[in-house]
Amino acid sequence: MSIANLRTGAERRTPQALFRVSPATRAGEVNRMTMDLGAPESHGETASLGVLLDDCLGFTMYERRGDRAGLVSADLSVDFVRPTGWTGSHLTAEGRLETRGEDGAMASVRVFDATGELVATGTAWGNFIDGVQQSRDDRPLEPASNSVPTSTTPLKAIGGTLERTDRGARLTVPPNRSLANALGVMHGGVQACAYDLAGNAAAAGSAGAMDTSSLRINFFRTVPLDRPAVFEAEVLRAGRRVVVSRVTCTDADGRECGVATVTCRRATPGDRAPRTAAGTLGERDQAPS
Repeated sequence: MSIANLRTGAERRTPQALFRVSPATRAGEVNRMTMDLGAPESHGETASLGVLLDDCLGFTMYERRGDRAGLVSADLSVDFVRPTGWTGSHLTAEGRLETRGEDGAMASVRVFDATGELVATGTAWGNFIDGVQQSRDDRPLEPASNSVPTSTTPLKAIGGTLERTDRGARLTVPPNRSLANALGVMHGGVQACAYDLAGNAAAAGSAGAMDTSSLRINFFRTVPLDRPAVFEAEVLRAGRRVVVSRVTCTDADGRECGVATVTCRRATPGDRAPRTAAGTLGERDQAPS
């Protein structure tokens, strides 16, 4: 779940600060957010997009919740069209509401690099909730001035540790209040980052370095931040070009908090070819000729 309380100033450290994600702006039916890519050597890790994707989708649904108190994520689905080779200093996400019902909504998102090339597409379903206040607690966190450098990796940003296992890989995320969403539990975008990292590591252990091509997450329950969370990845199918892994998140009590299917593909030179102008930034906003 996203809908994090975006604080200004240097008094708090948030998932948005860790991954350099801006507040949302709204233009008609479109919500836009940007992500500073930082140093060039940090470009191209799909796991770094989790907070941008989850926040853009979450805010798009949350702003249209009507008189309901809040929103929690039910599932998140992402396809990485261009998993590496992004151009420019930032990415832009555009979110749109696709449908809204009495108890929930579904939104879509498209992410572009600075030249307008399509990087990723995604959808999410969210469930409306009542009787909650989606705001962070007031305990002090590390100041933003001490935030993670722009050249850091997604794994370092979430403070995780990765290890290979007989069946795939295991990622452990230690207690860290900086990873909290507006409900004080692990941000959905941080979870997406962890699912991607664990699933990709499992694939790499089976078939060598690969790019994450898709991520499908079902969120079962919230992930507490007072104790470690474990993301256990198991390879389901390993081919020459494609590896599919299943990643299960459990809390410190062994309860399943969610499950994801991560598909990875072996990169080829053709995968890096420039895209045509058909998928450029904002094309859905342009009037037909």
